Amino acid sequence: MKPGQIRDLSVEEVEHRLREIDEELFNLNLRRRVQKLDNPLRLRVLRRDRARLSTILHENARGIRRLSTFSKILETKSSGGEKE
Repeated sequence: MKPGQIRDLSVEEVEHRLREIDEELFNLNLRRRVQKLDNPLRLRVLRRDRARLSTILHENARGIRRLSTFSKILETKSSGGEKE
């Protein structure tokens, strides 16, 4: 995942993606200890994606660079239209 793609996501989406990657990394590491992996390069890709996600999330928390709020605005508008 490229940094530009990550910055287009909302905070909740980035946190959700981090949880997914953590779970996948756990499962791959467990399988690696038991048997040979079909694609061991996947571990490296996931670790790097996780680092990118946490770095961008940290930048957002510190105010260095903000994540997109477009998803939140879109959800708010759609839920507001349904109430009327």
